[in-house]
Amino acid sequence: MENKKYTMEQIEQFIIDYKESNIYSSKEWLIHLPIIGRNLYERVVLENKKREFFESKYYEALNGSEEMQDNFISQMAPILDDFYLNNGKQKHRRR
Repeated sequence: MENKKYTMEQIEQFIIDYKESNIYSSKEWLIHLPIIGRNLYERVVLENKKREFFESKYYEALNGSEEMQDNFISQMAPILDDFYLNNGKQKHRRR
């Protein structure tokens, strides 16, 4: 299956959307809730690490060659597809 062709601007928007989708952000109070809170806190930490990784690779590609950008876009395409597909399903369920 061939992925859609994305642009660097769309990936930048994905990074913003991904950050905003983290509803718990870095709420420190989560760590004090038994079991569930700790698991949510660990998930928040992991999501923040993933966002930082995406951002660093985005800026690396943005400042790199056109070939680097094309390679980055092709690697990010499945992630964007999955993220927006799952977000669309969640929004549909809330209605």
